[in-house]
Amino acid sequence: MEKAILTGNRKPILLLGKKAPEYLPEDIAPKQKRLGVMLPYAPLQLLLFPEDLNFLVMTSGNISGLPICYQNEAAIKTLGTVADYFLTHNREINVRVDDAVVKIVDDHEVLVRCGRGYAPLTIPLESGKEILALGAEQKSSVCIARNGFAAVSQFIGDLKEYQTYQAFERQIEHFKSLFHFCPEIIAHDLNPDSLSTCYAKKQDGHKIGVQHHHAHMAGCMAEKKMTHDAIGVIYDGTGLGTDGEIWGGEFLTGSLSGFTRAGHLEYITLQGGDNAVKEPWRCAACYLFALGIDPHEFLPQVNPAYLAAVRRALQCAIRCFETSSMGRLFDCVAALCGFQAKITYDAQAAVEFENLSEENVPGYYPYRIDDSENGLILGYEDILKDILRDLQNQVTKSIISSKFHNTMVEATADCVCRIREKTGLENVVLSGGVFENTYLLERLISRLRDLNFKVYYNQLTPTNDGGISFGQAAVASAILKENNNVSCDSGQSNQHE
Repeated sequence: MEKAILTGNRKPILLLGKKAPEYLPEDIAPKQKRLGVMLPYAPLQLLLFPEDLNFLVMTSGNISGLPICYQNEAAIKTLGTVADYFLTHNREINVRVDDAVVKIVDDHEVLVRCGRGYAPLTIPLESGKEILALGAEQKSSVCIARNGFAAVSQFIGDLKEYQTYQAFERQIEHFKSLFHFCPEIIAHDLNPDSLSTCYAKKQDGHKIGVQHHHAHMAGCMAEKKMTHDAIGVIYDGTGLGTDGEIWGGEFLTGSLSGFTRAGHLEYITLQGGDNAVKEPWRCAACYLFALGIDPHEFLPQVNPAYLAAVRRALQCAIRCFETSSMGRLFDCVAALCGFQAKITYDAQAAVEFENLSEENVPGYYPYRIDDSENGLILGYEDILKDILRDLQNQVTKSIISSKFHNTMVEATADCVCRIREKTGLENVVLSGGVFENTYLLERLISRLRDLNFKVYYNQLTPTNDGGISFGQAAVASAILKENNNVSCDSGQSNQHE
């Protein structure tokens, strides 16, 4: 399969496991077990390979966090202090598109980033009206739906960067022109502060707000043409919930048009706003403070004054928020296992933590699941206390990582079984950015199948926020279909204007 993907006509970047001994410097992909590999896809690239050159080390033409440069003058101005030479062309590029990234999961090709060769990604989707879905604020993409199909754009990026927001606006106009499209319905995230939502508010037409995690679930369901209710396990970093808190470790039941929250990871109070994402040690400190444990022993690389400041801010409720985020729990454990610096790319701590894990480590940590009137609550106290005990006993970090991943597999499967007992549902959807973690995803798929569940996960669309726009379009289409194209309230997921 890997050979077929590499030599096929799409020529994506394929994530492949490193082999020993390594011939390339570790600095190319530090603390990673995989490298992104692609074959030349244009004649010009073939000309770069003389007979004695077997490979090139390449990276995208952009400053980290900004869109790729696609115009000659802009590239020279932006990258002049980074690159020594520029190969320019007299044929202008009209639309910037990153390389697509794929990997193999469960013996299937899975799209990580939609780009060249894949975008615009067309997927069957019945919609009674012309729908524009605006996606998430991070890993942004846009989607249009009409005439029985949806078209998903290439990866755009983080809309908080002004250049990326401009690219977002240009992509919408490009789709309107390319598909002769005039949106009647605009689907957007429920978060009123999201820049994609702010864009929606300024547009004409009927608006449908879609809860972030329901969009993840619905995108996978629509991709798989699922027509019946399912259990959704949605693990990611951030998404505004219907209770006004930040969700991210969610167990949902429902369909394309609506959902019920059946359970979630136990809430934790985090401090620091966006800094809690950029500095994983903050997550660890907040979890330990919540357990009544002094974090100094377990976070030796962090300035004690910073830890004291976080403690005072928690006591005074300064820049604090409640969250059930699974992504932040992974950040917490990654920090406890040594990642106590500021991240330099999205989810770096969790990515490096996954790469500490080993294939054949058995066992998992004890966990607690409470059945409350608001659904199942997956607790973190027992898990973290046993991890701290292992750290004090100098258990290797690779074993701790493996056992933590195994714990999340067992605890998740346990929650899903309890939901099946209550609902009778046997179809399970796995989605959200945390499931970019291949170790976690493959083992959870296997565990749930052993328990006689039918398991579905994103393949055509990214499981991360790059797939949100398609999920929003699927939700909006289902709502319109159920209500004969007349808007009405249809459950927790949606808001209409």
